[in-house]
Amino acid sequence: MLDETVRFGETVLRTKTWGAGAPEIILLHDGLGSISQWRDLPEEIATQTGKTVLAYDRPGHGTSRPAPDGAWPADWMAEQAVVLDRLLAALSIERPVLIGHSDGGSIALLLAAKEPKRVGSVIALAAHSFVEPTCTDAISTLRQDPHLLLAALARHHDDAAAVFEAWSNGGLRSEFQSWDIRPLLAEVQCPVLVVQGGEDEFATEAMYEQTLAALGSSALLQGKLLPGVRHGLPREKPDLVLKLVVDFLSMVSPTSPSS
Repeated sequence: MLDETVRFGETVLRTKTWGAGAPEIILLHDGLGSISQWRDLPEEIATQTGKTVLAYDRPGHGTSRPAPDGAWPADWMAEQAVVLDRLLAALSIERPVLIGHSDGGSIALLLAAKEPKRVGSVIALAAHSFVEPTCTDAISTLRQDPHLLLAALARHHDDAAAVFEAWSNGGLRSEFQSWDIRPLLAEVQCPVLVVQGGEDEFATEAMYEQTLAALGSSALLQGKLLPGVRHGLPREKPDLVLKLVVDFLSMVSPTSPSS
């Protein structure tokens, strides 16, 4: 495993890589996530697929910088799609598989929509394409008594409180309630696997159905709605996620040129 940092401007991103050669699979963590919260999954994906896997901490997460200063802006996921694009360029990574969890899945879909020739395929795990009251309610509940959550996050982030405040306040701000990337998803051209748990506490089945419906007709689509599964797919069901990744990648060619 290679542990290194990538710098551009004021942004310093920590990355970890499993495997040899240029990364072919990029892992994008959830809204409160980090490299370490993927646990053994990156290594397992690299072993099972034979592809080099890179995970990175977004700015403010883990040890990456800069740290957040207040709530994330309403368009923060679009901004992070730009950061991801710059990371790919800095490391000369071409048409990778993007595997994103929750907000990370939304960022992956945004990059695939805005820069379709830059992305080979996307696996979106419990991603959001618009804001549901269910999600807002879940964030509000977490804010009522965050002490245990913050203690757990402190094992993974230099400044867990700042990350939590940026994410939770950003998710509740009035400007964010109209956030909706469904109109953009028609531009996605690559193979996409959309996965959501049937018991996702941050989304209803409408999120799954409407995300699939919004994706472009040029995309090769698959969907998996998993009964009894909650939002934290990679941590709660890593073996299931591994199987979904391996099966999907065995069916698609993530390096094929975009039409």
